[in-house]
Order: sequence, then C-alpha cells, then structure tokens
Amino acid sequence: MDLQVLVSALREDLRGFTMASITEALGPVGMAGVEREQRLPALTAISAAPSRIGYLASFFMLGGSLTREQFAEAFQSLSYEEALEHGLVDEHGRSTIALRPVAVPDRHGGGELLIASDLGPLQGHAPETNHVMPVGGATLTLAGLTRYDEGQSVLDLGTGCGFHAILAARAGARVVATDVSQRALDFTRFNAALAGVSVDLRLGSLFDPVPERFDRIVSNPPFVMTPPRVREQIGTFEYRDGGGTGDSLLQAILAGLGDHLADDGLAWILGNWHIAAGVGDVEFDRAWREPIARWLGDRRAWVVLREALDPAEYANMWLRESQLTGAAFDSAFATWLSVADMNSSVAFAYLTIGGAEGPQRLEEYRGPIAETFVDATWEGVGRAGMTDDELLASHLVANGVQEKRLHTAGQPDPWHISLLSHGREIPVTAEVAGFVGACDGDLSAGQIIGAIATLVDVDEEELVGQVLPYVRDLIGAGLLAVNG
Repeated sequence: MDLQVLVSALREDLRGFTMASITEALGPVGMAGVEREQRLPALTAISAAPSRIGYLASFFMLGGSLTREQFAEAFQSLSYEEALEHGLVDEHGRSTIALRPVAVPDRHGGGELLIASDLGPLQGHAPETNHVMPVGGATLTLAGLTRYDEGQSVLDLGTGCGFHAILAARAGARVVATDVSQRALDFTRFNAALAGVSVDLRLGSLFDPVPERFDRIVSNPPFVMTPPRVREQIGTFEYRDGGGTGDSLLQAILAGLGDHLADDGLAWILGNWHIAAGVGDVEFDRAWREPIARWLGDRRAWVVLREALDPAEYANMWLRESQLTGAAFDSAFATWLSVADMNSSVAFAYLTIGGAEGPQRLEEYRGPIAETFVDATWEGVGRAGMTDDELLASHLVANGVQEKRLHTAGQPDPWHISLLSHGREIPVTAEVAGFVGACDGDLSAGQIIGAIATLVDVDEEELVGQVLPYVRDLIGAGLLAVNG
C-alpha cells in the first residue's frame, strides 16, 4: 500500500467531508448507529438517499463497497484505477483504510483533521496484532491537556496514527514521532501529509531513537498490562501492549524523562499501574498514590486518577476490545483471572510532569477536563509549593469560585460547606469559606486571617494552622490564584 502518491488528489476530493456533512448525509438514526459502532442504519440511509458525502462515508467509515460509477461520483480527482494500483481500494471496491474527520480541541485551534487508521469493528474488521487505532476518547482527553508553541521541540512517544504529532506541528513546533510499528509511522506520514505538516518519524522502542532533549513530550503509550500467558493465547497487540511485565512500561517512560525532557519542559502521559489494594479497601487512597509518587521522585507533577478497575473489569474491557467472543473469550478471560491478584486494582490516570523539581498534586478526579481546569491547576501546583511565610504574604484571588451550603431545615448553621470551580467540589470549614470570600487581591492572606481571627475572637496563630492547609490545597486545585 503506497498512499503517499495519492495525497494531493485525496486532499482535493475530501474537501467538504466533515462531521457536519456526514451527519446530514446519514441522518440522525444513521449517525446514532455510527456512535454505537453499528453501520447498518447508516448504510441503509445512504442507500435510500445517495450522495457524494454518503458514498465517502460508506467507503471510509462503514466498510461499504462502491461500484466504479459510485467511486467516480465520490472521487472527482482520483480515478478508480489509481486507487486500485496504489492500494486504497481492494478488488471488492472497499477501502483498505478507515478515515474520518476528528474534532480538534479549541486549545489547538479547533476545526477538524482527517485521520486515517486501520479498519476496525465499524468497518467489519477485528483488530490484528499490528492494528493502528483511530483517535479515541483517551487521545482526545490527552490532547485537552497539551499545549504547544511555535519553535518548541516536541516528542510524540508511541505516535500511533499521529494525532498528537500533527497538533504540535500545526502549532509550528519541530516534531519527532516514534513508534515500534512501521505501519503506525506510515499512517502518521500519510495523516501529516493530509494535514499539510511535516513530522520527523523514527522507528524504535520508547526513547531508543531519540538521543536529544525536548521542550515537550506527549505519550499515549501501549500501557495495557496483559499477562504473558494471555499474550500466548491472543497475541501481543502493539497499539496497546508494550510487551513488558506489569507496569514496567510506564516506569521506563518516567525514568527516561530525566535524559530527554528539558529542565523547563513538560510531559503529558497516559498510563496504567498496579494498585496493591482493591477499589473499596480502606488502604486504596494510599495504595494508588504510593507507586506513582515513588517513580516521579522530586519532579513537579500533577497526577489525575480517572478510574480504577478491579482485575475482572480490567480483563473484560481489554478482551472485549480485542473482539474476542465465545470460547476464545472465555479461555483468555479465565487465564487472565487465574494469574491476577484479586485483592488489587488497576489505575488509569493522566500525568502532567515538569522537567525540574517542584510540588506535586496527586488527586482522584472524574469530572470534566476543561481548558480552565488544566491551566489553572498546573499553575496552582507550582504555587502550592510556597512556604507558609510566602503564602501568608501573598495576595490571592478566587478563581471563578462558587459556594454551596447545606442546612437541616430549621437549623441556622450549615452542616456542609463546599467550594466549586473548574468541575471540582472541595469541602471546607466556615472559616475557610470566609477567607476565600475575602480573596479579591487587595489584602494578603495573613491580613485576611488576622481579620477573621479578630471577628470570631479566636487565636490568630491557631487559625493560621487551621486555614493554611486548605488554602494550599485550593491553590493547588486552581480555585485560588496568586495575584501577581
């Protein structure tokens, strides 16, 4: 398959192939089916109301076959013979790749990118071990954490279909993308050409092909912790499984940052790791933090635990994703559970890591990851490392904070007070709520605490000890910002 020679023609023919035009061509029922990975409703809609966009959607998204006449209507610059010669279409008139528009987060300029990948379930294909994935939810969420500037050097570690590399290149960064899969690099080259950007592609494992340091590193690596005995049954799916033991891949990536991330750099990583406690255990809160804190060392970091699954949930999710069914599924599932620690769990988290030493924030959070949440929190993580004296001298501003109070009917005092901003809700005391209410940048934190101590007639030093830990947490969460 040599698609590079077709890029110019495809870029011309795919103008107007957007999610809006696809939704119009497929109709609400057909589009709802696509979101459920059911193609028949959409194919039925296209058959009932044929159109150029409908034919493109059938060909690239739904695994449908086109006659030569339909192909000529869909592709006005590219001939059927050229597509056949260069491997875009097979002998049955079906596409050899999946391709669809993907929404670009606003922080990366918005709009859409056309991204190609291997054929998958929506096209009627089970993934093979060298499968190249399309852009999924985790990739988009990771993109929502990242930001690139012109002239920066960026490493996309384990690039897959190249989405993150293309976002960085569109911002004017110099981008290196690595992968152990030559097939993945070929898709990245093709997708970058469709997007009109250039990416330096290097074949190899993790940091092996990159001796240099980078301003930014982004990685959605193959972190799935498949037991070796299960790999013997189902194979090693390169796009999700690095072939190591347990969470060794994530450990290797974190260890490699020391030699490859600039001192003022940033890395954004997705990862799984083993938690030596079950989700409902009293030790869970400590257990999920312990290994990742050890691997991070003293680096400035923000770790968001998004989900924790028990061994059965984890095995079921990844075996289903492999399209295993029937006896093959049951056999692999039984093998996975036979070697799993049933008193443990698996973390799924987002990691933002600095190139230098600094404060760390490790939190369990399942709310929305909005742009304000990301930027305010990373700034707050750095500020939260101030000494108590620096904190008391600082002038703070509440960052879009709302207050919630819950009362028992007939009782004047609330039994619950919390502060809300950036999707978080943080319980606080009445004194802390009063402190935040006074944070408009005019008075220092120490002056505000002194005024509250006088007002409620308590010892100021004692109040400092009660309020400052909350204030530090609120700064780390981005709910309080340092003015200046």
